[in-house]
Amino acid sequence: MLLSVLFIMPETTIFKPKQKRSQDTQQKLIDALHHCLQDKFFEHISIKELAEHAGVSVGTFYRRFKDKESLLPLLYQDFGHDLDVWVSQLEQRTSTDLTQALTLICQQIYQFLCDRQSVFRTLHLNSRLHSDILASDKLVNREVIYQRISALILRYHVEINAKNKAQSADLAVFMMISTLLDKVLYPTLTPALASQLSCDAFAAELPKVLLAYLRSV
Repeated sequence: MLLSVLFIMPETTIFKPKQKRSQDTQQKLIDALHHCLQDKFFEHISIKELAEHAGVSVGTFYRRFKDKESLLPLLYQDFGHDLDVWVSQLEQRTSTDLTQALTLICQQIYQFLCDRQSVFRTLHLNSRLHSDILASDKLVNREVIYQRISALILRYHVEINAKNKAQSADLAVFMMISTLLDKVLYPTLTPALASQLSCDAFAAELPKVLLAYLRSV
């Protein structure tokens, strides 16, 4: 969901330290995870590396977390916050027509995915491997996020030739997110192989396909 990682995950309890020192240590560890993910896949990062980058001992890590996977709910919450901020900024942008709006949205989704590629891949894979430890983010509703993106398209509803304009806009959002996600994260492992376009070229071409769909249905 999210943007294929934008699904609702099963609830679990996330331990939030009460003491500021413990809160600081927890934040250092999640910051260390973000740092390590810039160069390595999650499965290749060791707890020793995380502790070293956080400036704490391995023992300190284990006093707060059972294992490396226990950091995933915190990573997911960080992602949810970034996602909410990103959509809020996108909502402030204006376009002259549906063509420009679709181009803008596709470009922004593509850039968001590229900027957070390592985090996306980690959440996308581990949500399936460790769904029992990934918590629903109570602060950010992913379904609402999708609706907000769809609403950006519906600003230009007069250009959409469909009886159910909202349904068409929702489908357009699904198509742009799912295809861009595959193209950015798994260009050689998924149906993204069907298109020989580069990621940049694909992101530029996709709005044309969606525009044709919205104007023809």
